[in-house]
Amino acid sequence: MKRKLSTLLIAAGLSLPATLSADHVWVGVFAKNTPFKTQGFESRKYFTGFAEAIKARWKQGYTLYDLEQGYHRWMGIFVKGGNYTSQAFTSRRDIEKFMKIVSIRQKQGFSLTDVEWGNGRWVGIFSKGKGLGEQAFNVFFELEKFPVLIRNAYKQGMKLDKVTYGDGRWLAVFSKDPAWKDQLITMSEHFDALQRDLKKKWAKGYQVVDLEYGFGTWIAVYSKKSKYTHESVDAINDFEEYYRDIVKRWKEGFHLIDLADGQN
Repeated sequence: MKRKLSTLLIAAGLSLPATLSADHVWVGVFAKNTPFKTQGFESRKYFTGFAEAIKARWKQGYTLYDLEQGYHRWMGIFVKGGNYTSQAFTSRRDIEKFMKIVSIRQKQGFSLTDVEWGNGRWVGIFSKGKGLGEQAFNVFFELEKFPVLIRNAYKQGMKLDKVTYGDGRWLAVFSKDPAWKDQLITMSEHFDALQRDLKKKWAKGYQVVDLEYGFGTWIAVYSKKSKYTHESVDAINDFEEYYRDIVKRWKEGFHLIDLADGQN
């Protein structure tokens, strides 16, 4: 069963589909007016296999735009025409060792553009390209501390790039950006609450640029500076149907801009 959220539903005043029957949902954020020329999608059960998929896509001229791990599956959006000029990745089981690699990569001129935890490992995607600058990182255990970290980052002129949960802790990635004032972040305990939040923020001119789920909480990152149009969010129980939906959306002229999965 698919649940679709879109600005078209808001404008038409239509109701959303009934509650999904299963607890777990695969989520895709779609939009038009992206900088991408073409996209690819890869999925593997184990990261060792996904790592080979990354290398194969790099040889084909793609860069990894978004990485997601959940429900025994690694997934990625690969693009041509994005802002990244070169990439690297690393995998470590210990967060302290992982952060040491992050520091090394920073000295090499890379930015941490994505991070996920799954199958007992932290995986980081490092990129060079336009719009990538100074970064700051916070590792914390209690989600209640997150709003304070966000406010402190805003005071320093930094916006939230990424937050992910794994191995009993959270990792937040911030970066210097003059557009931090146009960012908004919300947290919802259930997908239905996230759904209502999306509708309200779209009505106020925000676009969702990142969805994350961890420890029973959906986190949505919104921006008013996004150039995306016709944004919509699809949530589907079955992975095969989820992939068919992605292909269908491509044929309709949409691009996939974010992957997420979590519980209702």
